[in-house]
Amino acid sequence: MKIKIILTAALLCILSPPSSAKPLKVFILAGQSNMEGHAQISTFDYIGKDPKTAPLLKEMRNPDGTPRVCDKVWMSYLTGPYDGSANGEGLGKLTAGFGERGGNPTQLSSKIGPEFTFGIFMEKELKEPILIIKTAWGGRSLNTEFRPPSAGPYKLPKAIQDVWDQHPQGAHGVPKLEERKKWQDDKDAASGVFYRMMIDHVKKVLTDPKRVCPEYNEKDGYEIAGFVWLQGFNDLVDGTTYPNENYDEYSRLLSHFIRDVRKDLSAPKMPFVIGVLGVDGDKNVNFRKAMAAPAAMPEFKGNVVAVDTAPFWDHDIAAAEPKQGQYNEIIGISQTLKEDGSINKDWKWGNFWKPIGKPLPEERTWRYATVDATEKKDILEKYDGRRFREITLPAGMENWHKPDFDDSKWTTGKAPIGKGSWKHNGITLDKFPSPWGKGEFLIMRNTFEVEDLNCESYRIAILARQGFKVYLNGNEIYTYIWWQDHARYSTIVLNEDQVKYLKKGKNVLAVYANDQYEENSPERYAALDLWVEGITKADKQKLDLALEEVLSQKDREALKGASNGGYHYFGSAKIFAQMGKAFAEANLKMMKKP
Repeated sequence: MKIKIILTAALLCILSPPSSAKPLKVFILAGQSNMEGHAQISTFDYIGKDPKTAPLLKEMRNPDGTPRVCDKVWMSYLTGPYDGSANGEGLGKLTAGFGERGGNPTQLSSKIGPEFTFGIFMEKELKEPILIIKTAWGGRSLNTEFRPPSAGPYKLPKAIQDVWDQHPQGAHGVPKLEERKKWQDDKDAASGVFYRMMIDHVKKVLTDPKRVCPEYNEKDGYEIAGFVWLQGFNDLVDGTTYPNENYDEYSRLLSHFIRDVRKDLSAPKMPFVIGVLGVDGDKNVNFRKAMAAPAAMPEFKGNVVAVDTAPFWDHDIAAAEPKQGQYNEIIGISQTLKEDGSINKDWKWGNFWKPIGKPLPEERTWRYATVDATEKKDILEKYDGRRFREITLPAGMENWHKPDFDDSKWTTGKAPIGKGSWKHNGITLDKFPSPWGKGEFLIMRNTFEVEDLNCESYRIAILARQGFKVYLNGNEIYTYIWWQDHARYSTIVLNEDQVKYLKKGKNVLAVYANDQYEENSPERYAALDLWVEGITKADKQKLDLALEEVLSQKDREALKGASNGGYHYFGSAKIFAQMGKAFAEANLKMMKKP
């Protein structure tokens, strides 16, 4: 009987397949704005124009040209405004749109960061469920906001302290003696805040991985299989913390950072990839060396790798960028203004795009109302620089932007609507067709009739000084939260998801904005006007031909691969895609080591 039992057990072992259970692979991506990712999806085509990167584009797109969705890669992405307020978590399968999120951190955007190709190539290699936890906020330094706990408190470098001591009354950016305690107190208060946000979010996700990754099996558990750090710009340009381009302190801080994240996440040998900042290509040598230095330390041998991103710098874009300012001026402006504030009809670049609908913008009548913030949480101190924010509107105004809202009791007038004297770049806008009113915030709306929709592209032309929200037929199509600050009609090119709200027949255009205090003055000023315009395929071809005067065809093609400043790797998907792939390859190599 005993022999029979042993044989039966042996037979079961032979017949039963070996267990394929594997812990869920978890990867953490963290950093500042370049980790957020500012590469517009619209720059994808540029990747395919280089034979070296064309195969990469095929991995990023479906056969129909749409961005790929990774079936086995799930994302949890925590981000938010620069100050860390109103953080939000974006969830879902990895696809394009997990880059910088703008106004709503929970919704897919039109941008990618390195996470997109990182996840694509991890999925391709591992062929198993993957969870990526990404935390990123723009404008955050390692010496302050991401400061690791074991690095100790921030101390002013001796070279800077000596200069400060020589100027107790302050001079050339040196704070006065009585201001220095507050400066240090503010530093201490900000130190490590974003480090803790990062760690807290990772721990929160890992308490319930199935919330993010449905294929997570609790019995199999999870394994933190890698950490990618892409940061550095705020430290690169911080001459106070790193005088004379001596970045040894960054190396020390990053070493502490690696130790601390491993300790706090209970992952002592977690593979760690340092994305060495490569903005400006092979320049910034001292900083790049300092970033890479921890990877050469004996204690990190084999489990920390520095990936230099400078080789991915696009020299064609860099060569074209000096001309980009003039190019952007042309494509980013709908109309310029004369010194008296009227539209300059002689500006030759303003004739290719045409206003959509009737009556013409200058003939349209707007209905508008002004309100002030009444709830305490919505009220700012006077003279605050950036005043745009959402406030609670008075009862009955909640649906003010909807087509069927009754605005019959509002004030009527022709745009621009404004108040005060706006003197900017030699242009004086002190006579407005319609006065703004007493309130800080303006809500305005009008209707226009559209006979046909046969244009190649559509955009908004808008005159504004502060932030604003634009609504089309009751749908929010654009939000801008900073200063506009241009005495001209700027452009907002509409994508397919925005254009779909434009229709034949009656359309309702609505906008929400606020006024602004004049610097060092109680006076307030504002101006607001906008319309929708389009360009036909024939006029688009004429515009492209005319732009040859400004940029060569090669330069123009290069600039199609850029969507942001050089400090964001030109917002080029070509650069971000190569970085993500390189990070994945470096991480995989460490994972395979015994």
